[in-house]
Amino acid sequence: MSVYNAIDTVTTVSGIPLALAGFGATFWQTRKARKAAEQARDAAESTRDKLIRSSLISLIHQLSKTEEELDQAVSNGETGVAISWINTWKWQASQAKGLIKASNSGEQKVLKALQTSIVAAGEAKNTLISNPVDLVSDTASVRAAIVKVTGEIGHMVASLGFEIGD
Repeated sequence: MSVYNAIDTVTTVSGIPLALAGFGATFWQTRKARKAAEQARDAAESTRDKLIRSSLISLIHQLSKTEEELDQAVSNGETGVAISWINTWKWQASQAKGLIKASNSGEQKVLKALQTSIVAAGEAKNTLISNPVDLVSDTASVRAAIVKVTGEIGHMVASLGFEIGD
């Protein structure tokens, strides 16, 4: 047997285990990388859920404050201020609706109440701008819708507060 044949045989025989070891190392690294990616995804989803919950918890205070300010403007007969608070309500209610949808909490009752209040706010604003008759009666439906939302969302946000540490 020549030296070249001996070297060829040694490299062929030793190459197979080395190739198998290389494939094994590649497979192991791939599994390790996949597991790390899954953990990163889970952590990102958990952080997203916590941010949504925190935002909803802070938004309930803003919604309640808007309800209070609108009632005060109506009591004082301040149409312009009432319109401003109605606009604020529409914006905040839309934010809350988006956050609840993003949370996948399935709170259909709250979502429906928010949508009803947004529509009522738009109608009240249009009435106050185009043909106001009586501030109290012109805003009655939106104020009733707002009361329903703050009651419903208050319960939902209270339960979310307990989940924040999960």
